[in-house]
Amino acid sequence: MLTAFRTLVRLAGIVGTLIRYDLEPISERFFLFRALAFLAGLHPGIWMMRRRYSGPARVRKALEELGPTFIKFGQALSTRMDALPDEVGQELKKLQDEIPPFPFAVVEATIERELGGPVLRFFREFNPTPVASASIAQVHRAVTREGREVAVKVMRPGIEVTIGKDIRLLYSLADGIERFVPEWKRFRVRQVVDEFARTIRNEMNFPVEGARAQRFRSNFQNDPELHIPAVVWPLTSQRVLTMEWVTGVPIDDLSRLGPQVDVTRVSRNIITVFFKQVFRDGYFHADQHPGNIMVQPDGTITILDFGIIGRVDMQTRIWLARLLEGFIKRDYQLVAQVHLDAGYVPLDTNLEEFEEACRLIGEPIFGQPLKEISIARLLGQLFKVTERFDMAVQPQLLLLQKTMITLEGVGREINPNLNMWFLAEPLIREWMIDNLGPKGKLRQARKNLRELADFTGAFPELLQTGLKRLAQDQIHLRIHPESLEPLAREIRVGFGQQTTAISGGVFFLGASLLAATGFSAWFYGPLMVIGGWGLLRGMRRSLP
Repeated sequence: MLTAFRTLVRLAGIVGTLIRYDLEPISERFFLFRALAFLAGLHPGIWMMRRRYSGPARVRKALEELGPTFIKFGQALSTRMDALPDEVGQELKKLQDEIPPFPFAVVEATIERELGGPVLRFFREFNPTPVASASIAQVHRAVTREGREVAVKVMRPGIEVTIGKDIRLLYSLADGIERFVPEWKRFRVRQVVDEFARTIRNEMNFPVEGARAQRFRSNFQNDPELHIPAVVWPLTSQRVLTMEWVTGVPIDDLSRLGPQVDVTRVSRNIITVFFKQVFRDGYFHADQHPGNIMVQPDGTITILDFGIIGRVDMQTRIWLARLLEGFIKRDYQLVAQVHLDAGYVPLDTNLEEFEEACRLIGEPIFGQPLKEISIARLLGQLFKVTERFDMAVQPQLLLLQKTMITLEGVGREINPNLNMWFLAEPLIREWMIDNLGPKGKLRQARKNLRELADFTGAFPELLQTGLKRLAQDQIHLRIHPESLEPLAREIRVGFGQQTTAISGGVFFLGASLLAATGFSAWFYGPLMVIGGWGLLRGMRRSLP
């Protein structure tokens, strides 16, 4: 009961914050929210705050106020350039995941509990002042007993409980959106929450992050452009991650390396490394903001923080390569056909219209000076046509596009003449020749033959099993009349739940308005309990 009450208080606080900041994307769609936001705006302090910040900036400020889970979720939403207005997407990219550090005594206690002994048993030196502090963890510089310099990442106390509660609330909100805002169905809101929940849970699992770092290190062991720090596994646990200390400077502070650093080489290495991750490995670092990219004096790149990873299967890589090839050649018929073949647009799509839409996207971009041509901008414009042609959102491609935008911006910040097309084209062509040319087809044929041989060997057993199940009457569809009664009952209950949810929502929003304007919980508490009970009862669905 106490947990449910705390959940309701948290939900009231969230809704109250959204009302106080009067978020335009919500206000434009829901009259009740707009009315409550108007009433809250009568408060002088709230009115002044709204005057100080633009609408998109208020979205960012609201998420920052709601805490670490919502900051992370806002950062994830910033990849959804197809669903967000440009100015909102740009504001979300400014979300800062930096909060005050927690005490060193907590760090010591965590290390002692996780590694099985006091700090000085494992480290000769341990700097109590963190070099970085974020919502999930903070990082300290240390020296192991063997004299090796390392970075020790320690998880923030209680963060799993806080994030777990907020994720459950996000699922409830996603279910409500899918039920009451059907026009947003194509954005797959619940799927976005699924991916976010999976990502943030992996970020709180340091052995997973260490394994990812190790995989990148293996993938690039023969590539001089990139260095991945080694994981110190004996000093790593669920809540403590120890890795090799990396020297160098953040990529947005290259001036510290002096004039000897070759910015052209650095920018070329960034793009080369990225396209090797995507096309060669199908496994890319999807959080390559400047804080996660270090540069050595010789121009070598080091990538840190492996919490967010993107994957691209072989078939998607082929479609993506053909898509970029079509734009490079200005063959918009090929671009349209690839979208159809990949299933990105419905089969009944008018390809001539879609081809013309692609032409309208590509030609203005290619009409610019060479150094202004942007792959990221091209893909961003392409995703903007999704609603017109009823394209389902492709989360893996949106994550890829977000990473491209970030890297292209980073690269051009240090080298204004950077042309991603110029660097990407030979890499893509070489990959296509190797995978779609004679050698690639021969390799695929060998793979198909091996799979056919495996299936042929297993076929007699599969046939025998199937015949036995058929003889035992185990292969046919059975529908019992009793099974239809629960379905009818579920339909009846569904109508009742919807009515309860709407009524509860009205009470709950009223309580949230009182919370937003600073009233004591004694005033809005009873309304919140009644409304929250009705809202949660009406919207309840099974959560993962």
